[in-house]
Amino acid sequence: MSKLLVLSVDRDDDIGIKAKVETPVIGRDNCIEAAKKLAIVDPEEADANAIFAAVGQYDELVSKKIDCEVAIIAGFYKGGVEADQNLRAKLMKVTSVFNASGVILVSDGFEDREILPILMSMMPIISIKRVVIKHSGRLEESYAVLGRYIRMLITDPRYSKFSLGVPGLLFLTIGLLSVFNLLQIATQVVLIIFGMALIVWGFDLIKYITSIRKVKKMSSYIRFFSIIATLLVISVAFYQGFYIGIGKESIPLFINSFLEKSLPLTWIGLSIYLSYSLIFNWVRKSVRIWRDIFAFLILALLYIPILEVSRILVNPGQSPFMLILQLLLGLVVTSIVAIIAYRHIRSYKKVVKGA
Repeated sequence: MSKLLVLSVDRDDDIGIKAKVETPVIGRDNCIEAAKKLAIVDPEEADANAIFAAVGQYDELVSKKIDCEVAIIAGFYKGGVEADQNLRAKLMKVTSVFNASGVILVSDGFEDREILPILMSMMPIISIKRVVIKHSGRLEESYAVLGRYIRMLITDPRYSKFSLGVPGLLFLTIGLLSVFNLLQIATQVVLIIFGMALIVWGFDLIKYITSIRKVKKMSSYIRFFSIIATLLVISVAFYQGFYIGIGKESIPLFINSFLEKSLPLTWIGLSIYLSYSLIFNWVRKSVRIWRDIFAFLILALLYIPILEVSRILVNPGQSPFMLILQLLLGLVVTSIVAIIAYRHIRSYKKVVKGA
């Protein structure tokens, strides 16, 4: 007889962060207790309603004499790969306790697209029940819902860093520029700060930088230095390229000036990081050294064709023969190196297996 698992999934782990409930939670009474804790902490939390709905679905199946169980699993507050890995690991714990042949997903519908592949890779999905929280159509309640999300932007550390921190930094900068009569460059400075904030937020650099203090391997510090050096050199290259090209009267002339000025330094910056990787893999005698050699080769073979493209943009009548010849030569050289690398790596693996 088939066993069904009624599952409530909290991908961003609100139940762990807000209610301090560790998942997986298995069993009707345990799930109700977890939902109560979450609802007390945040009565407007949609995940609490989804858990109660899962318990209701479980009760309905039990009344029909169907062998089933109800459970809650949670991911990670930042979402992404870590959240999905946590969900998969916790679902495996649930199935080790209750070996279900199918799952009924109870969800608020917000992140079904991310959750479904994880569930489908482990067991068939029998049904999906979406829980939609009902709101009054009155304007006052619409404002209340909007206020909830605004309050979340202000009070939740996950979002307040960006929603409050960045505007605060921008206002402070504009204020300081006005004190020193430098408002004429305010736009440029604000754009630079905003761009840096987006980069830090997008690449999660704060987490990476703070993790450096916990690292004991010397190679990690060298890698960190090479990344910073690469970013500094490329930043200077882009600045010089824009500075030289910004006064040009046409886009082709701007691209030509930008590439001719910035390309050498950009390639030097990329070479700094690749040099670290090459030396690191050479010291470890890793076959990954071929990847670094290949990257260096591609940098070298693309340098002249990129400059050739910039010249053709300025002079459309110029023959593309040299560009095509350079690209074909690059294709031949990279193919030869790829074949050599493939044979070397394969022979290396055979030696390792034989040992």
